[in-house]
Amino acid sequence: MSAARRWGWALFWLIVAVAACWFHTDSFAFIAKREAPTGETLWGRRIWYFAHVALAIPVLLIAPIQFAASLRARWPWVHRALGRVYLAASLFAGLFALHLGSTIAAQETQVPLTLFAAVWIGFVLIAWQAARRRRFDLHRAFVIRATAIALSFVWVRMMAAGDGVMLGFIENAEVRAATRGWLSFVLPLLAVELWLHWWPAAKSLFAPRRD
Repeated sequence: MSAARRWGWALFWLIVAVAACWFHTDSFAFIAKREAPTGETLWGRRIWYFAHVALAIPVLLIAPIQFAASLRARWPWVHRALGRVYLAASLFAGLFALHLGSTIAAQETQVPLTLFAAVWIGFVLIAWQAARRRRFDLHRAFVIRATAIALSFVWVRMMAAGDGVMLGFIENAEVRAATRGWLSFVLPLLAVELWLHWWPAAKSLFAPRRD
């Protein structure tokens, strides 16, 4: 890997780390300050949301380590151990997200949040099975997809914080919320598919012919 590419990835993960720190600070503050509706118990939503956010900590901390090729080559046992923690935390965080998305009071965001929680769980299970079958090409691809979904939960909180700037042209607040939900889910997946498949295919198709 060239030095420019290494610096590019370092910058990317630095941005992710800063965004993740903000996400956890903002989310835990929201949990602490949130006023529960009448009749809602501790087990209503708060404990589910807390567990979801807490499980995101190992997911976001381990992700950049798992993508380090030097670690996989030098200490494969560390990669395997962290990988199990990463996938298990992702699976349970996805299950909590599935419950939260399907029971959220804002009906306009129920479908996108529930759908991308279900997709996240699916990606994690496929990545796990691919590793067990030693299909490491598929394992890598689906871990990348699962990580993109995990980061979607960060992006949707950031988009909500910058709602007036990013989606200020949409006057209806409910439509803005629904748009945030879909964009935070779809855009990362589009970026991943572009990187994994579409861009390599386009480069080969549009490369000058040598015949």
